[in-house]
Amino acid sequence: MGNLLMKISVPLDKDCFIEIECDFCKNRFMLHRDVYESEENISLFCPICGLPNKINTYFIPEVLEKAQQMTMNYMLEEVEQTLGKSIKQINKSGFIKMSMKSPKKKAEKELYTPSVEYIKCAKKCCNIDIKVMDIDKETGTYCPICGRME
Repeated sequence: MGNLLMKISVPLDKDCFIEIECDFCKNRFMLHRDVYESEENISLFCPICGLPNKINTYFIPEVLEKAQQMTMNYMLEEVEQTLGKSIKQINKSGFIKMSMKSPKKKAEKELYTPSVEYIKCAKKCCNIDIKVMDIDKETGTYCPICGRME
């Protein structure tokens, strides 16, 4: 069986920032789409706790839930098609009659733009902007690229 590519459109705010969550401290913040999608940034520092992690770990739970739903629905559809064909062939023989109840697919949740108001915070060391909660800006934040506290 080959690879399957499924795309999820994660909503951006009006300034093209994407909301993400640190896998360690579970705090949310926002990065500009260009910083997040840059191939140069294999890992990032959390602006809140300062711990580094690979960029593919910074997903909010809503995105992961949607990915799981999409995968489950695809799998159920594939099983239904494959078994449906087999059951038709078995029923043609006349010796055995089979039927199948298909599990119901779950409706996929829509992703919405963040309802929390984030505040823009400039990181002069790497010339980028991030968005964090007001309290996080007041206590100080780390640069997601170089890890410096400013």
